[in-house]
Amino acid sequence: MAALIYDLYMPIDDFKNSDLRTSMLSFDQFDELFKEELQAIPDAFREGISQFILEEREHRHSKYMRGLYTLGHYMPRGHFGNPVVILYFGSFTKAFPHHRIADLRLEIARTITHELLHHWENRSGIDLLGDEDRQKLIEWKLQTGYTEGSNATGKNYIEAALFVYLVFVLVAVLSRWMGLFIL
Repeated sequence: MAALIYDLYMPIDDFKNSDLRTSMLSFDQFDELFKEELQAIPDAFREGISQFILEEREHRHSKYMRGLYTLGHYMPRGHFGNPVVILYFGSFTKAFPHHRIADLRLEIARTITHELLHHWENRSGIDLLGDEDRQKLIEWKLQTGYTEGSNATGKNYIEAALFVYLVFVLVAVLSRWMGLFIL
């Protein structure tokens, strides 16, 4: 346990080369990675974005779509009407809890560049990436069995396992109560 506590509170410069996982990172450590990945992108590609924001919360795509988290958003008219890119720390920790730092860096860079591509497409008057995102959402819905208006994704295995377990418990209690099952 002492090593875990040490890892959680290690100086910010030391964690980058460690074997820490995403779920063990503090918001400040993630923020440091976010800033480094953002600085690695040339200024010309970041042109026109008034702010890059990192929010601590998770952002679920929909309360009915369990397991689907939004990692980032491009808002063409964000704060004060200017373009903004937002990343959600909580979504990264939910979507990639077991990623090592190097893998997490890649996901952060992918998300930032994805949102920047939305920005450049918006400036060009096209939305091909938006079309691609919507297609991926449709594929995710088909893969998980989600239908509009349903309360869950349709293939929630934890709920299904719990239901089966409760059925077995109910059968055992009823059979014991009726004297059909002798221990």
